[in-house]
Amino acid sequence: MLCLSPAFQKVLKAFEKALCFSCSDEFESVAVSGATGVGKSTVCRAFEEKLQAMLPANSDEKPVINITAKTFTTAKGFYSSLLFELGAVNSTSGTTEDMRKRLVKLFHEKGVIMIILDEFQDLFECKSTQSALLTANFYKGFMKEMKIPVVISGTEVVAELLKINRQFQRLYNLYELPGFNMRSHQAIEYFSKFVAELMKNAPLPLAFEFKGVALKRLYLATEGSLALIKKLATEAIYVALENGQEELDLYAFAQAFKRYFIQRQEEIGLNPFEEDRVKVNRVFQKVAV
Repeated sequence: MLCLSPAFQKVLKAFEKALCFSCSDEFESVAVSGATGVGKSTVCRAFEEKLQAMLPANSDEKPVINITAKTFTTAKGFYSSLLFELGAVNSTSGTTEDMRKRLVKLFHEKGVIMIILDEFQDLFECKSTQSALLTANFYKGFMKEMKIPVVISGTEVVAELLKINRQFQRLYNLYELPGFNMRSHQAIEYFSKFVAELMKNAPLPLAFEFKGVALKRLYLATEGSLALIKKLATEAIYVALENGQEELDLYAFAQAFKRYFIQRQEEIGLNPFEEDRVKVNRVFQKVAV
């Protein structure tokens, strides 16, 4: 598992606390919000994998179901997605009520104690206030009936969506994940450590360390977005393998940035992996601080 920031650790502890209330009449859940790319999905998957790893290898239990709201728009679609994740046969067949009854049985058999709904804001896209209220009421009722916390994760809009229904809002503790930044020694140290851990999974070793100016190059390229860091690293690996390189060097990152980060290059006026340290430092002071 990647090293996790203090903000991530706080969210993981909130997940653990929510589990203490699972299957009880009085419970609370967690809402995670943040800009695109800050690692909301990453921290949710990390918790899911942590609990799954605690089970025997041959276990068919599934304590956490992690699904994306993009895959359904209705209650029946929600039930169908859950049934599919639990390996149910004919997960799309039957009435909504039939599906609900099957879920009650499967939740017990599979030991489900938490559901994570990623990209939660997509459920409310283009909906009227009344329709949004009905959606919030549905998930509130679902949690109360199943007695299982439904974690919701999404963009900053999540904080506003919780206000649609006060009873719905009271079921949640909201945690906002900040992106990476380089405004303090501690933030820089964590950012560098995180990237080092991430790159350990690469099929090629790094020819340099992401520290000092190299870390500034990466920050200028990605604005500290976890999603963009992963994208850039993936494309740099492809470039290096394509060229028969044995290491990931600045050239591979420069070519990856040039190919896939055209808009960002126009915004900052340079390719941070091609310029010398003097120019990188000058642009960094203007753009990133």
